[in-house]
Amino acid sequence: MAQANGQIGVVLVHGLLSSPDVWAPFQKLLDTDRELSFVTPLPFEYSTPYFRFNPLRRIPSFDDIADSLQMFLRVEAGAFDDIVLVSHSQGGLIVQRHLHRMLSAGRGAELTRIRLVCTFACPNSGAELLHTFRRRFVRKHPQERELRPLNALVAEAHSTVINRVVHAERATASTCPIPFRVYAGESDNIVTPTSARGAFPGAGVLPGDHSTLVRPDSVTHRSYTTLRGDLLFARDRAREAVRSSAPAPSSPAPEPVRDERRAERNQPSIRIQENNASDNSQVFAVQDGRIDVHQGPQPPSPGPSGGAEEPA
Repeated sequence: MAQANGQIGVVLVHGLLSSPDVWAPFQKLLDTDRELSFVTPLPFEYSTPYFRFNPLRRIPSFDDIADSLQMFLRVEAGAFDDIVLVSHSQGGLIVQRHLHRMLSAGRGAELTRIRLVCTFACPNSGAELLHTFRRRFVRKHPQERELRPLNALVAEAHSTVINRVVHAERATASTCPIPFRVYAGESDNIVTPTSARGAFPGAGVLPGDHSTLVRPDSVTHRSYTTLRGDLLFARDRAREAVRSSAPAPSSPAPEPVRDERRAERNQPSIRIQENNASDNSQVFAVQDGRIDVHQGPQPPSPGPSGGAEEPA
């Protein structure tokens, strides 16, 4: 598998009854943004039809799709050291289910390369609009059932993400700190801002309804400028992760400090005697780094005859 060479893989997860085509406006703008040249879009597709007439095939559940996303991250996004997950509508619930299942399985270490999660119009507490219609005409759709308000499995995954991801302090087998950026559409009547916020702190509201929220038409559209800023933030997090994981430079070993006084005390005392022709002698003594000169014994004084005085 080819290496990503410093690129960040941006995995795009669509919603119910949708497809990766929903991300085309975003991708078009990303492709022309030079400052985001480090971004590689990776659309993730899963099956979400209205009906399934073939008895040999089934509509996948949230758990199925979450496990498929896990394999997508391992295979298609496997070359990337840094990942950003961007979702629309039901796609945000798929992302949360993926995180919940990974942490519940003790695989938190595998989530550490996810630098950021961005959700647009995610129904954290369900989608109210057309609830009665969906229950009557799409009642056997396993994905639709989890979009109903107060779904227990959705609430469990949401609680896991809030407690063990958003508020996590360090990466362990069952926790992994990942920032979330959560956005609602100000005109969205399918997923209201209250549902889109869920229990996430600091959720924002952007112009648009459920559809136009993720269809920016220019580089000045607030949905695009918001995602753009989030991707730059993710790049900074990736760089910081590289710096923090780099080994600290080794310091040279300090040179031993020479104790001059101790060295002098350890120097041996040397005694040297020099004799001259007149039988005078000088003694040179080296002690503690000093040289002392001592006069040796004097020759006997001459006697009356001029010779040496005989001893008595």
